[in-house]
Amino acid sequence: MNQGVEQPNATQQSLAHDLSQLGLRSGDVVFLHSSLKSLGWVDGGADAVIDAFLAVIGPEGLLIVPALTWTFARGGAAQHAFDPKETPSRVGKITDTLWRRPNAFRSAHPTHSIAAIGRRAEELVADHDTTSTFGKDGPYRRYVDWRAKILFLGVSLRSNTTLHAIEDWLDLPYLQVEKAVVKRPDGKPRIVEVTGSPSGHRDFYKDNSKVERLLRASGIIRRGKVGAADTLWMPSQEMVEVVVKGIHQEPTLLLCDRDDCEFCSKYRRPTIDHVRKNRPHI
Repeated sequence: MNQGVEQPNATQQSLAHDLSQLGLRSGDVVFLHSSLKSLGWVDGGADAVIDAFLAVIGPEGLLIVPALTWTFARGGAAQHAFDPKETPSRVGKITDTLWRRPNAFRSAHPTHSIAAIGRRAEELVADHDTTSTFGKDGPYRRYVDWRAKILFLGVSLRSNTTLHAIEDWLDLPYLQVEKAVVKRPDGKPRIVEVTGSPSGHRDFYKDNSKVERLLRASGIIRRGKVGAADTLWMPSQEMVEVVVKGIHQEPTLLLCDRDDCEFCSKYRRPTIDHVRKNRPHI
């Protein structure tokens, strides 16, 4: 054995073992939020992580990642028109590696695209361009309908994008209409309208938020270790049910309670009125 040679913290095989111990199974649909560096040194890097997931969920499974770009038509962002075949994902190395694989499919939404590999991947990302960001007819609803496991690999619940989808499905009054920049077939930029955009502040952008405490108390979170990363996952449908019930009880669950927060202060009363009057369900 060579002396002084640093050994990797994890390999594809060890990560696959850890994922199985965590509760992933063949045929699972997994929506993955991730931090590569949280795993320590992985032999093979991001590709080894992706291959570990695919080995566990098998050919009948589906691995999904956010591939967000935030190519809004604001300031310098206008210089970077969105192209689903070129624009990098800005939410981590694993996500940016996955969408570039030849067997991956990526949606065409200019700010909140997602990418997937596996069974029904092409079906998942279909028709997600300038339609509502999280609409009920789009991929964010499909993976919930398909009973995805939402997994947080070395990241906290602050990155739980599905909460924005719940806001959309309940028609909460603070989602915005924004402008984004996309690349036309001739290569020139074009401004498009993006509806249901999650601009503004939220309470769950911090650790130990109101909704995080609610989810912890619900008992649906499964925890474990993958490589060096603290990891947790939740069944998506159960998570949605817990959060919707929580919003019925506390309409401003996802907004913060700070008086100095202009955005949340503005939308607290309209949100309370909307929820109490309509009792919205998904």
